[in-house]
Amino acid sequence: MDGPTLFHLHFNTPDIESAAERLEREGLPCKRRFGTVRGESRSFGPEDAVPDEFRFKLQVHRRGNVDITLAPGKRPRIDHLGLRSSDFDGTLERARARGSSVRQNSRRTFVMTPWTFRVELHPRADEERETAERSESDDAVYRIEDALLSVPDAGAVRTYFDAVFGDVPQLAIESGEEIWLEEFTIATDDETTTLDVAELLGA
Repeated sequence: MDGPTLFHLHFNTPDIESAAERLEREGLPCKRRFGTVRGESRSFGPEDAVPDEFRFKLQVHRRGNVDITLAPGKRPRIDHLGLRSSDFDGTLERARARGSSVRQNSRRTFVMTPWTFRVELHPRADEERETAERSESDDAVYRIEDALLSVPDAGAVRTYFDAVFGDVPQLAIESGEEIWLEEFTIATDDETTTLDVAELLGA
């Protein structure tokens, strides 16, 4: 059975505009902006006119198998990361067996890890369907590689990930003073660009 794939990173930052500009320069365009208008949930494309009453919540930058979300926050941080798994149901069972809560709605499933970040889990079938839809373009080759997650107890986090999710080839976990994503690489078959997250988010 194929291991899980890291495809999604969700960041909070007080400087959405600068982070968005950097992602655009690296070939990750903003696809949708989400928020509310007079209390009603609404989303807009990058070219859509946004009403004055629009209260911004987050925006999604996406290309191929790379999905980066930017949301406002008082300080730069990683909120969660997203995996696609061939063993979706088994992963949720293993998470619950280790005492982790699982929160699901019609659109998303989150595994609440014992630390201050969540893992958003999607079935592998989502990736296969989306790749087939992009088969006529070069977008499908975009992917995340070499993400480096820093945590105070790297051994415990590695053990948890191995037991619940399995090996995630795109994710390395090392010891650090706080939970922080140090860097990640946007890769295609022809080139790679490594982004320093502190620089990206203005930390």
